[in-house]
Amino acid sequence: MSAVITPAGTVTTDGLSVPVADVRAVEERASRAWPETHHEMIGGWRMRYSPGVPNRRANSVLPVYAPEGVSIEGSIEQVEVFYRMRELPARFMISPASEPSNLDQILEDRGYHIDAPTDVQWAKMESLSGLSDCDLEVKFAQTPTLDWMRVYMEGESDVGVLEKKRDLISRIGAGFTLAHAETGGRIASVGLGVYEDGWSGIFCMHTLVDHRRQGLARAVLGGLVDWAQGRGASMMYLQVERDNPGARQFYEGMGFSTCYGYHYRTKGPG
Repeated sequence: MSAVITPAGTVTTDGLSVPVADVRAVEERASRAWPETHHEMIGGWRMRYSPGVPNRRANSVLPVYAPEGVSIEGSIEQVEVFYRMRELPARFMISPASEPSNLDQILEDRGYHIDAPTDVQWAKMESLSGLSDCDLEVKFAQTPTLDWMRVYMEGESDVGVLEKKRDLISRIGAGFTLAHAETGGRIASVGLGVYEDGWSGIFCMHTLVDHRRQGLARAVLGGLVDWAQGRGASMMYLQVERDNPGARQFYEGMGFSTCYGYHYRTKGPG
């Protein structure tokens, strides 16, 4: 999926144009919606670090504003030292809002490879109102239980990993809610909604493999739409990895449009 940034400051993806300022607004909100444990700044670059959390976003650089007073090459070297000291690969999250605009090429020239290409989709809330028409009950909570986490991270048996990710969710500073739908009295589908300043983000959507195609994900998404509308949200966004075409088609069928994409540039600690 190709994206082009125009001189007018918009990014065009598949014929749909959105302002780069909106991309930056979403990326900043998404970063706060999935908070790292620690961070350090190099000018406008935010180096995020979350020990024990197997998550790229929480262990990568968010470069939506350019570093100041230090050369780009010098800043990259500081990033590499930062993550090497923590025995992690140096990783940057690259989007149309990244600064400088040629950062992706600079990193490629330094031997960084692409990880996890992801599409960002969003929709106006009024176009999602039909999702509320569902007979399945959706329940909400403010604290992620282990049962909720086991559905979200289906297949993960290490309780320590589950606890680390649960701690990350518990540290979200913006308004958030944890939704789930049950089948047979047990949680089978989950989702996380985070609201900030007119935008509501959708995260952690997952339905157990054995319970898919029963309308559970649609019910959870509809519940999160209702929750967001109740807080005054006008827009809703989500991220879906590009190698998951089924999920992308599901969200497009619900009314979301792909507005831009991001990927990670990663270089091992060696």
